[in-house]
Amino acid sequence: MAAEPRAAAAAYLDGRRTARLVALDLDGTLLERGNVVSEANSAAVRDASAAGVQIVIATSRWYALAKRTADLLGITSPIICHNGASVRTPVDGARLLDLTLPAEAARAIAAVADEARYESMVTVDDVTHLMSRRQIDPARLPAGMVTTDRLSPHVIAGAQAFLFFGQDAFDGLPKQLGHAYDEVLNVATGYSETFPPYVNIVRAAADKGRALLLVCDHLGVAPDDVVAIGDAAPDLEMMRVAGLSIAMGNAPADVQAQVDVVGPGNREDGVAWALRRFAALTPRD
Repeated sequence: MAAEPRAAAAAYLDGRRTARLVALDLDGTLLERGNVVSEANSAAVRDASAAGVQIVIATSRWYALAKRTADLLGITSPIICHNGASVRTPVDGARLLDLTLPAEAARAIAAVADEARYESMVTVDDVTHLMSRRQIDPARLPAGMVTTDRLSPHVIAGAQAFLFFGQDAFDGLPKQLGHAYDEVLNVATGYSETFPPYVNIVRAAADKGRALLLVCDHLGVAPDDVVAIGDAAPDLEMMRVAGLSIAMGNAPADVQAQVDVVGPGNREDGVAWALRRFAALTPRD
């Protein structure tokens, strides 16, 4: 936890300020293993929405998959997808932000993936193409995902985002790409319950912090009135933008060291704890 809380954070901690908007990561934060939302977290999110708090999902997931969680919880605020490369409104699917990877860079990434046979996925025009070494039943895949033998045929004109998972990709991919696209790509590495470890690649201008500022402007909410909750390095940009930053108890130590508050983990209903404490919700029995 940060040693000296910022002014806005101090106001939350002593009860002088409550959230008008909560930016909420999914994997490792709202979701438990198996993509489950606990009853306590679900109730807290619904209570916050009913009280007028904007709940904004901010995730590395693609829009169709993120929207499934939004629909489950009755969330109608804009959704930040692909770690900030895309922002869309779940009511009508309108695009508030759409930062795509240039075709040349996308083709180079896909070529490396195809050669190494990394466990990977790429999203292009609302379709996420999954390349896996495992046998996968297509009928069991979530909405918007299809299997493929190679990524390259799908990225001829660019892509929204790549996601690689597994230690071999974590260790090898950044080295194989080198520095040729440093000014073009935002390459984030980390660990999560869903994809331990992972590499996420989006456009260099994309991050959750910039996307959150766009959402704040769209909704007319000041950043100081925002609480951001997450568990991983890609969440830090939105945490720096928000008035109060909260890391899950399951977040890595280096992430916990950079936030205002460390709460319970995602398996201990950390989101419900944060919402009831900092969004002025009445605790439930």
